[in-house]
Amino acid sequence: MKFIKTSQQNKSGIIWLNNDRKSNSLNLEMIDEMVTAFDEFEESKTRVVILRSNPGARVWCAGLRIDQLPSPEKNPIPYEYALEKILKRIESFPGVVIAMIDGSVWGGGCELVFACDILLGSPGASFAITPAKISAPYNPNQVNRVLQRVGSNIAMELFFTADVMGAVRAEKLGILNHLVPPEKLDAFTQSMAERIINNAPLAISLIKAQIHQLATRTVEQITKDETNRAFVKQVYLSNDFKEGKQAFLEKRKPVFKGE
Repeated sequence: MKFIKTSQQNKSGIIWLNNDRKSNSLNLEMIDEMVTAFDEFEESKTRVVILRSNPGARVWCAGLRIDQLPSPEKNPIPYEYALEKILKRIESFPGVVIAMIDGSVWGGGCELVFACDILLGSPGASFAITPAKISAPYNPNQVNRVLQRVGSNIAMELFFTADVMGAVRAEKLGILNHLVPPEKLDAFTQSMAERIINNAPLAISLIKAQIHQLATRTVEQITKDETNRAFVKQVYLSNDFKEGKQAFLEKRKPVFKGE
């Protein structure tokens, strides 16, 4: 691939943003490459994907290229613009997506990391949400991704000022799950990935799907949704659930197969 690199070992995968010359700014081809990578990881039943930049990259992602933004005459409040393809793919991926951030994140790059499930960063991480700088409209889906990370008052500050938020404050507000020294960030991320991989993948997929549903729908709507009810039943009747109970009773480590 031209703009990303990928690797896989056992049930863990890595996607490197590999467009350093352009500060990892996102373009249509790069977005399509990431979507393809997640498709391949899902097909191989990868349980955790780490999204990261190359070592030493000062800019983790500069956001969506300006010329890739939708033309106003086509749709003044776009719901299906280019970046949504990868955001929805990350959110629909049945495994866990960890953003490993060592560098600055700008504009659409914040949307990319906020679509991930867990955010780990070094003191070099920073975030700036910049639509107000160019009078770009955000649709409710975009705004809601920010609200899933911070309260409405902090979201308003980020949107209205477009100021850069440093890693220390980002961790304090819960944007970063953990703030880790740069020399330990890789090992810390890999360790968390391994712990997740050792847990039950069906249960994790179900909970991830429900969390995303709860962000946009009521509990009553989700409870009545037939797809969700079928997924709950699948997990309840799974061999993994039987294995988990049996391993607990036998005081041993369970072996989950995602079945």
